[in-house]
Parts: sequence; C-alpha cells; structure tokens
Amino acid sequence: MDAAGLDFQEIFRLLRTGSAPSLSSEELAGRISSCVAQTANTAAPSVTHTDVCLCLTLIETIISSLTVQRLPQDLTIFYEDVTRRLFGEMNLMAKLVSLLSCQDQLVSHLSAKCMSVYVISDISIHGGSSSIWTHWCAEVFQKSMGSSELDSCLWSLTAVIKGVLRGEICQNKSDVLIKLLSGLDASITYLHTNLLTQDTQGKNPHKRELSNMSKTMCEFFDLLEVLSAARLRYGVCSSVQRVIFVQSRVLLHVTRANVGYFVKKRALLLLKRSLLRRAGDDWALGEVESASHEDHSLNEDMLTMADGVLQEVNAGWLEEVPVKAQASFFGGNSDVRLAGTQKDDVILRAVSLILLKSLEINIQSLQWKGAQSDIDIQRYLTELMSFLQRHGTLMSADAHSCSWVSVVFAEQDDDMIESTKTLIGLYLYQKSLCSSDSGVCVWGCNPHCHFILLLRSLSFDHTVLLDFLISSETCFLEYCVHYLKLLREDWMGLCRSCCHIEEDCDVSLGATRRGTDPSVQAPSAISERLCVVPCTRTPTGDVSVPRLVDYGSSDESDETDEHVSERNSGKTDVDSGRTDAEASFCPSVMALEQVQTEYASQSLLGKVFACLMDLRTTVTRLHNRGLFPYNPTSLLKLLNSVEPQRNMIS
Repeated sequence: MDAAGLDFQEIFRLLRTGSAPSLSSEELAGRISSCVAQTANTAAPSVTHTDVCLCLTLIETIISSLTVQRLPQDLTIFYEDVTRRLFGEMNLMAKLVSLLSCQDQLVSHLSAKCMSVYVISDISIHGGSSSIWTHWCAEVFQKSMGSSELDSCLWSLTAVIKGVLRGEICQNKSDVLIKLLSGLDASITYLHTNLLTQDTQGKNPHKRELSNMSKTMCEFFDLLEVLSAARLRYGVCSSVQRVIFVQSRVLLHVTRANVGYFVKKRALLLLKRSLLRRAGDDWALGEVESASHEDHSLNEDMLTMADGVLQEVNAGWLEEVPVKAQASFFGGNSDVRLAGTQKDDVILRAVSLILLKSLEINIQSLQWKGAQSDIDIQRYLTELMSFLQRHGTLMSADAHSCSWVSVVFAEQDDDMIESTKTLIGLYLYQKSLCSSDSGVCVWGCNPHCHFILLLRSLSFDHTVLLDFLISSETCFLEYCVHYLKLLREDWMGLCRSCCHIEEDCDVSLGATRRGTDPSVQAPSAISERLCVVPCTRTPTGDVSVPRLVDYGSSDESDETDEHVSERNSGKTDVDSGRTDAEASFCPSVMALEQVQTEYASQSLLGKVFACLMDLRTTVTRLHNRGLFPYNPTSLLKLLNSVEPQRNMIS
C-alpha cells in the first residue's frame, strides 16, 4: 500500500486528542510500513525526508503511548492492532534494521529509537526481546568497525537496558537483564577487546585511526556504564560485565590514545562512577530490588580495578593525564576563558576520586584478608598533590595544603563529601602504620582540617549541614558519623588544626586585613590583648588550649534546648557569679572577660563547636517532634559527646 497522501501530522493531532483516524488499522499499518520500506530502498526513494522522519516518530509515539497506557480503551485497541500488524505480518523490525545504515544520521537515529521502544514494550508484555533485534546487535558488534550502524546499535542496546533499569515495565529486572544479555555477551566482549584493549595499548599491528571513532567510543562507554549499573544495582554479572572491571586499565590508556579530549574525559568518568559504585545513579530511578542473584566476584573485581589504577599511577600515569587550561563545556573546544583562571575541574575531580577510592579499596582488602603488606598512602597523595599543583589547583604557596579538597570539589557536593569520607579512612590507616600524624597536613590528608574548611566554606551554617543530613544526594550522614567518632578520640587534633589554619590565614591575609582596616583584628591580635596565645606547644609537641571561660561551677549541663542554643551562640553570661558592686570596682576584669568572650565566640575553634551544637539542637527538636526523616539516635549520641570537649577548652 502506497504511503503517498497520508498526512502524518494529522495522525499526530488525532493521537493527541484521543481520536482514531478515518483509516482502518490495517490501512494505517500498511501505509506506515510502505513509508519505511520505500525509505529503505535507497535506489529510488519516493517519500520525502520530512515524511519519513514524521513516520518514524509516529511509530515511536504510538508504542510509547501504549506502553504507559494513556490512551482511551477504543484507541488502545486500534493502535494495538496497528502495532501487531506492523511488527508481525509486515515485518517492520527488519525494515527498521535496514535503515540503521542510512547515511542520514537523523533517519538512522529515529529508526534506532523505534526499535528500542518496541523491544522495551515487548519485554514488558512478553518478557522477551525481538530475535531480529538481538541477532542484528550481535552481528554488528562482531564487525566492530566505526559506522553509523554500529553507533545506532550501541545506542539502541543502551536505551533498552536503561528502560529496564529505570522503568516499571517488569517485576523481576534481574532475570530480564540476564536473558537479554545472554545472547549478546560474547559479541560485546569481542567489541570491547577490538575497540579498546588492542587499539589503546598499541598492540594491534593494523591499528585503526581512533580519531575518527570518537562518537563510537562515547556510545560504547555509555553502554559499559549501563552494564556496570546493572551489575551494581541488581547483581547481574555476565562475562562482559566482569571484563569492564578486570580490564579497567584500558580506560586509563584512553588518556594517551589518539582520540578527542571529551572521549578521554568520558572514559575517566566511567571509571570514577564504577569505583564509587555510582554507575547509573543519575538516571536509574526507583528503589533497587533485593538482589536475587548474589555477585560473589564483585569485591574481587573491584579490587582488581583499584589495583590496576595504582599500578598505572606507579608507572607515571598522572604525568600523562590531559587537563585543559580552561573549563570545557559540553565537550567543546572553545578557547574562551572566564576570568583567565578556569581549568577543567571535571577531570581534576575524576582523577582525584579515582586514586582516593582505589587506595581505599586496596586498604579495605588488606584488612579483610589480614595481609601484612603496607600501602604508602603518603606517597600516593603526595603525587596527587603534585598533579593538582601542576594544573593550578593550589594557587598560592601560602594556601593550607588540606584546602585542596575544598578547591577541587567546591562545585560538586557529592564528590566533596565522598572524598572527605575516604580521606578519613586513609588517614587512620596511615596513622596505624606510624602511630603519628606528624606532617599529615603536608600531604593534604588531615580530616580535622577538611572538616574545618568544609564548615568555613559553608559560613558555619548548621542549616546547610542539616540539609546534607536529610538529603540522599550525598553520603554526608556516613561521613559525619565517621568524623564524629574520630573527633571523640582525637579532639586535640581539631584544636591543632584550628590553630594551624588560623596561622595560615594570618600569614596570607592578616597583614593585608590589618593594613586596610585597623578595626579588624586577627586572633593573634586578640591574644596579645589577653596576654595569652590561642595555642601553646608543650615540649612533647602537644597543644595546650587556655580556658577562656569557666563553666566548672555552673549548672548549665541540665539546661533545656533553648538554653543550649543560647549558650552555643557564644552568649554565656560570664558575670553570673559576681555582684554588681564587685564588677563596678573591677572594670579591667570586666574588659578582660569581654574580650575573652569575644574570642571564644569568634575563634575558628569556637565557631566549629558552635556549629556542631546548633546542629545537635536542631536535630533533637526535629526528632522530638517526629519530623526527622530517620532515627538520628546514634548521630545525636556522637554530637552529645562533643559538648564536654567544648566545655573543657572554653
């Protein structure tokens, strides 16, 4: 049946309004099939480019509407019959396959979309996928040559797996995915070897020119991510899904391959998301169902991936990672610079987290196995600091070394919290080897400094911490618990870090601030008025913190939440135990205590404790009113342990 004369726009209008066309279902199916068939006959196409694009879009819309069940019952019956005829007796799937090699990329892509939505619909109804589609994918992967057909095939398979992962189309996603991948596992593995392993390592004597395959490689990385997500979220583990982890070093080798910069970035982001177990987090909606298939090899494969990263770093990989001197937007090559100091922070964040998580996984493996070999955390982090310094992350020589976390991850909250949580584990491991944290700031791994700098970047606003605790977008709750446990055992470390950071601020900013505004005084200037210093070192190297306010004789430990909030804001009445007469005859003492109170509330250490106490008060109130989204009892217990430490140094 000829497609000529069929107004596809009118069909769209009727579909949107819930009306059936005047054609019968058989006639409409015939004209749609004829349009696709005539387009596939490249020798003598008789339909316009606009008509074929409208026709393909109409097919996709019909199938999508049926899948989400948003059509009236009579219209549903009509279009179900149209679809059944198209993909049954009229063999539309074979015609769509022939369009994938079309030189017109739009037609090729629209054909892939039609195939994908039909396969997803078929999975939701029958639990299986089209044999024609599966056979075509396997055949194209075996060819593994750069072409629009391969790109469309990769896109189509990725779209189908995404549809299964994030949709409501099936109850048992694990079984569906296993069945789907069973017929494609060998061909995808072959493509992985042929496209990445040989070419990026330079072992293929007939090496192809990868610079012309940037689009293909990006499409392949998208497929690898959905395969990784299927494994991490649902325990689906085929051979190719193991290859992604076991041969992950090839992703690092892409950075030296002759491909576009954005391809190298995409490879690093894939590795980062796999190590963080975040593959698919940005599009895999819904709760993860309980895994019916246990992945026994995942931990070992994660260790292999992490160990491969450390081997590459030992071989000098950090020297080869390309980082543009300016921000890169949407993979473009524009040389436009903003303020002249932009850099590609996406790459810096990816490289940093790849190394940090690789170290963490290796350390955890040693602990699980009880192994005696040691990992030199300090050496690896020193190399990372050098890498960041080469690319302009630490702009000033006077900047505190631990500030690299705030600088690199300033625009990405989830990565910042992930990095600080990981660094706590690395710090504790390194400290267990040498029983000392001497020089830990030099290689940027002091968790106390990271916490202080995080709070300072938030202006010590406890409501932001509350947002982090409530949100599921970061691992802040886990990080907060880890840090508070550390603080409970090492609160003097926090005192030392506050002093060091204040000293750094004095060096870099103090002279300028006092020169431009005499009324602004650094903590050291306040200390001179008090005739004390914020922290004094003992002969053993420990820090002694002076008691500026004495709470020993007060009954404040039994105050209500309202009094706790007032006390935490630095408004404690230091004159409560003195008569007015005594105060009137001791103006110098009053002035001294006023300055003491001012320092106690304005010092960096005072702000940190005040922020934590305000957070405790707010969480307690919300919990008591039943408004907190989960049970924060363990968190509150840790926050309550901070109070005695605050009183000891106040």
